[in-house]
Amino acid sequence: MNPIFKGLLIGLGTAFVVGPVFFTLLKNSIQGTKFNGFLTAFGILISDILVALICLLFSREFLANYVNQTSFQLIGALIITFFGIAILYKPIQIASNPGQTSKSKSIKPLAQGFSINFINPSVFVIWIGFITLAEQTYTEQIEVYKFIIGILLGIFSTDLLKVLGASFLTKYLNQRNLDLLSKVIGILLLVFASVILLKAFH
Repeated sequence: MNPIFKGLLIGLGTAFVVGPVFFTLLKNSIQGTKFNGFLTAFGILISDILVALICLLFSREFLANYVNQTSFQLIGALIITFFGIAILYKPIQIASNPGQTSKSKSIKPLAQGFSINFINPSVFVIWIGFITLAEQTYTEQIEVYKFIIGILLGIFSTDLLKVLGASFLTKYLNQRNLDLLSKVIGILLLVFASVILLKAFH
């Protein structure tokens, strides 16, 4: 099987992974326009590329040890906690002027997508697994790269589909439903942060 196609299938399989990244993507897709969601997805893609490069360049053992360090996990938990509390205190709003998007507001969803993905320790663990699988499956380095590109394309594709799905749901949501959704997302993000904290001090 072609390495890109095989990687693409694995990347598409991540559509069923639910975590902080998923809820951030959902929030930004509903609040404003699809453009916000696409920017968030692009930020996630950039961070995934960076994480993949780091995993390729550095030793798997070193990265696994680094990701499991208490300090790294604490930073990740604190940032996810911040996102969770922010959503609880400032619920998702349907934009009154969805067509108007300033440059400063455009950077925000991009930065959120990048940061919420990059600081999540589990993302590094997943990519260490992807890289290890690639190097065990293929002997030629070019095929390893093709496999990784396929995974990136698969993940990005599922993120874009989530954006389109969330934007479609916006038509059927009122502010009361969005307030409830905000509480659910905020609480779940705090739960994810708590799990990371428990692992850090385990």
